[in-house]
Amino acid sequence: MRHPPHGARGTGGGPRPTPRQPTSRQPTRRQLLRGGGAAAALAFAPGCARAGSGPRTTGWQAIPPYSLQAPDPKRAGYLKRKLAAYRDSHRYGIEPLVTSNDSSAAMAKLLLQASQGRAPDIAQVDSYIFGRIAPYAQPIRHHLERLGLDLSDWFPTMRREMEPRASDVRGLQFTSDLRVLYYRRDLVRTPPSDWDEMIAMAGPLARRGHSLLFPAGRSEGAVTTTLWPAYWSQGAELFDGDGEPAFGSGRNYTAMLSCLKAVERAAAGGAAPRRVAAFDLEDDENADVAAGRAAMFLGGSWQAAVLDGLIKDGGESGGGGFFRRWGVAPMPTLGGDHHVSATGGWMWAAFTDDEEKIAAGLDWVDSAYVGDGGMARWCSLGGYLPPRQSIYGHEAYEQDPFTPIFREHIARYGRARPSDRKYQDVSHTLQIALSSVASGTTGATEALDQALDRLVG
Repeated sequence: MRHPPHGARGTGGGPRPTPRQPTSRQPTRRQLLRGGGAAAALAFAPGCARAGSGPRTTGWQAIPPYSLQAPDPKRAGYLKRKLAAYRDSHRYGIEPLVTSNDSSAAMAKLLLQASQGRAPDIAQVDSYIFGRIAPYAQPIRHHLERLGLDLSDWFPTMRREMEPRASDVRGLQFTSDLRVLYYRRDLVRTPPSDWDEMIAMAGPLARRGHSLLFPAGRSEGAVTTTLWPAYWSQGAELFDGDGEPAFGSGRNYTAMLSCLKAVERAAAGGAAPRRVAAFDLEDDENADVAAGRAAMFLGGSWQAAVLDGLIKDGGESGGGGFFRRWGVAPMPTLGGDHHVSATGGWMWAAFTDDEEKIAAGLDWVDSAYVGDGGMARWCSLGGYLPPRQSIYGHEAYEQDPFTPIFREHIARYGRARPSDRKYQDVSHTLQIALSSVASGTTGATEALDQALDRLVG
């Protein structure tokens, strides 16, 4: 079985990061990630300048769980062995650099550094903001060819992120994940395909102590799992052609309102408990699932391996029963049968203009994370889904019973979050709306209108 993932994940997997409180002298992460934020944030902590202790060293920056400092001994040991082997056979050294475990803060700082020409030589980038950082990254398509990597091997949704413009590859995605509907096989014979059906099915089960769960807190994971797939399933877009929020009026407004009303119906009618408003991360559902208090939940692909380590066949804590007792289905739609699942994951990008350093850094990440054996072993160790289709058949990749379903969902339903300049503002305002609706403090219409007022203001 796959090992459960450890550490921060771009959209919510792993332990909750410790929040940093902004001061009057330091811009917030959200301001940094907004367009124009970098220019206003020149006084932000300088961080590390471009790495390197000499002309024969390439700086390599990762967040802690993906680095030599990974808290999982198996992951740290794997990377130490790979790096030792790399150093024995390459003339360029690799200088490890570690950024913040708070991935939002790490990405805000990287965006600032990249805009000022101070980013590390090779750095880890969250795929959902890569579109913002890609203009500062170096083109690397010729390195893919040199390494024997075929761009068409990546799933289409990942290729679109890696290649902002045709033939202009700027990133190498090395992990992936997606969102699904999990359901108890003994309680739900046929999984629901839309929200109305799911709520109607969940009501009687909740009265017996088995609720519907979804993250509805003030977090990126909550909107990525609970709002975006339902909104996209209606054919709606978050941004218009000018990069402005598209749900201020018309059918897109109606689509977003229908999503919030579905959450409102689920919580007000008792199908879902009000406390989902405090579930910031998908993993916040795990305790309820392990304790047998859930009949269905919207969650991430990485949760399956974690929960299988917690649930016995009989339902008590202890391990071994999740894949036996639970099933997985496409994310429910709203008003149609167009299923959509939000995908995530991490990339490597090069920011130095020194081609020898780029080649050395990409040789390293290829050996440990991106190449055939590297990706197979790293995704197995971390419980990730490979973004390259061929890796699912690699002998070193450890699949679990749901892996073939997850792979199909990525191919059929996968969609990445937009990287528009105002995405962080839209996400934040709708996180507030989602949480307030789920908690019952604000009605759906009022919550959406308040969100739009904040965006306009």
